[in-house]
Amino acid sequence: MFPVVCIILTVGIFFVWSASSEKFLFKQLVWIAIGFTLFFTLLYFDYLSFAHFAYIIYACVLFLLILLLGLGAAVKGSQRWFSIGSFSFQPSEFMKITLVLTLARYLMYKKYNPGLFDIGFALLLTLIPMLLIMKQPDLGTALVLVPVFFAIIYTAGIRLSHLLLLIGAGMGISPLLWMFALKPYQKMRIIGFLWPDKTTDWGAGYHRLQSLIAVGSGGLFGAGWGNGTQNKMNFLPERHTDFIFAVIAEEWGFLRACFLLIIYITFIACGIGIARNTREPYGRLVVTGLVTMFTTQIMVNIGMTLGVAPIVGITLPFISYGGSSMLTSFIALSIIFNIKMHSKIDLASRSLYDARH
Repeated sequence: MFPVVCIILTVGIFFVWSASSEKFLFKQLVWIAIGFTLFFTLLYFDYLSFAHFAYIIYACVLFLLILLLGLGAAVKGSQRWFSIGSFSFQPSEFMKITLVLTLARYLMYKKYNPGLFDIGFALLLTLIPMLLIMKQPDLGTALVLVPVFFAIIYTAGIRLSHLLLLIGAGMGISPLLWMFALKPYQKMRIIGFLWPDKTTDWGAGYHRLQSLIAVGSGGLFGAGWGNGTQNKMNFLPERHTDFIFAVIAEEWGFLRACFLLIIYITFIACGIGIARNTREPYGRLVVTGLVTMFTTQIMVNIGMTLGVAPIVGITLPFISYGGSSMLTSFIALSIIFNIKMHSKIDLASRSLYDARH
């Protein structure tokens, strides 16, 4: 799994450079260096320590999300970052990991029989940060929390009847979310995805159109690194962040873009293997949640690039430019490795956890 991540990082470095400038490349290298430092540091901790502090971490990150609404730096109409000099910090990125740790902590010993109260409380833990993140607005990050929630409660052993009830309730309140939670530009993006011919606002379909042109113009073998027309002539928006896969497809072509997809599939398969082989309940739930987080980001980011998913603000793990996204990915990877390295059997882990209390 580690060599796979190194391959993905290398691809990301070259295409962030191609899609932006040496300035962004240097900052990306700094974030990667910090990420590796965090990665190796967290390996020294017993992963059950994360369970002990999960609720405290959740409260701290939740406080930052609330504080962000009043003190955050506004960029392009979104208030998602705290600015520190030339660097920015995005708390919503870290909430993804925090939610995984918190839900796993709450459900760790309710396996095979979480009741309606347990499910309701877990849902509340998910909805509070989700609504705060949507308020920024950041629909992409907020939507990642949904499959993470379902993956964890499914692994925890939710009854089929309760799962169907939850899905039905979600479908029932979706019109309310459409009317009151989504911003007008977010609605236009969804309409532009479902019914492209109904979109009268050129801006709503511009990202999708330019991305498809970039992907299509790459052909089988691509235009060559640094030679993409959509990339270099600035037709492709957000090309070093959300739409970096379109740059890869244009300059690398279909065959090498498929190679990257195979690398990502290998990465996800390794994560699923670790989750299946982890017998201790907290570790299994955490790995399941983190792998779901990575999988959702990869599928949605590449899907919106290819026009098969609505356009939302979401990065491609280990490739897209962004400090908060890169650090989040490294922290999640370190936790997965930690659980693999310090894997315990069920009874032993529970005895150790109880002893610490």
